[in-house]
Amino acid sequence: MGGKTGRAAMLIVAMLGADMALAQQYRENMPEVLRAPPPPPGAAQMGAATAGAFRAAYARRKSPRMVIFWNRQLTDSLSTSYEEWSRFTLVDGRAVDKTYYDDGSVVTGARVVDAELRSGRAAATADGARATGLPERADWRAAQGFNRALLAGGARLIDRTLIMRSTALQKGVDRGDTQAVEMSALMGKADLLVEVLQTPDPGAPSGYTFRVDVKDIRSGTLLATVVTQGVPPSGGPGRFVAGPNGYERERPLPPTIDQVGARVASEIMQALVANWG
Repeated sequence: MGGKTGRAAMLIVAMLGADMALAQQYRENMPEVLRAPPPPPGAAQMGAATAGAFRAAYARRKSPRMVIFWNRQLTDSLSTSYEEWSRFTLVDGRAVDKTYYDDGSVVTGARVVDAELRSGRAAATADGARATGLPERADWRAAQGFNRALLAGGARLIDRTLIMRSTALQKGVDRGDTQAVEMSALMGKADLLVEVLQTPDPGAPSGYTFRVDVKDIRSGTLLATVVTQGVPPSGGPGRFVAGPNGYERERPLPPTIDQVGARVASEIMQALVANWG
């Protein structure tokens, strides 16, 4: 009896071993069906990866100094022109208006105003600042996100106003010629010009689309250009939440204006990395 029991036990063990071997052979080179796929990288992970790649490529280029023209562009005016004007009002209310231009021409007009004598001088050349753009507080936050992302990538950012002021203090500089001072400052204290422009776009989260151009100041070479709404990448499908018709995917929240600015910077960094190799 005992011998039969032992043989039965050995037979069961052998059968189990064969089943396990067969199962192992069946599962060989097959994916684990119960393991969930990894979630797609979120905005923070992609931002960190972009900053790391940019830092390496930027260092290989010897960290060129970058001056940001935020919602401002370098105009094609070679120098600043001015209009000189004077206004003399007669006692009976008739006014004589004269405007003197740099080319020597004079325009005379007449209008009815209060009796007065006034004169002045006004710049007639646009300084490159854009008239349309984000409201001031939102604009500050977008610029903050943009600058922080570039700084996280190791960028050396130069302030336009500061280099213009310091350049204007040098001997022989015509302080009244803004265009000449600006170009002298760029040539002497920066390497790359980064123009960030905004244009209204009702379909964008911020209400604006951004265009960014990066140019080599000395050669005039266009290194990168990006047109974007600044929408960060999705972190994957949202979790299931209870809704009026049962469970449904949670909708992602719209990006903050800081995140939009950071995304704009991230896209231009990617474009520069692609150009620099």
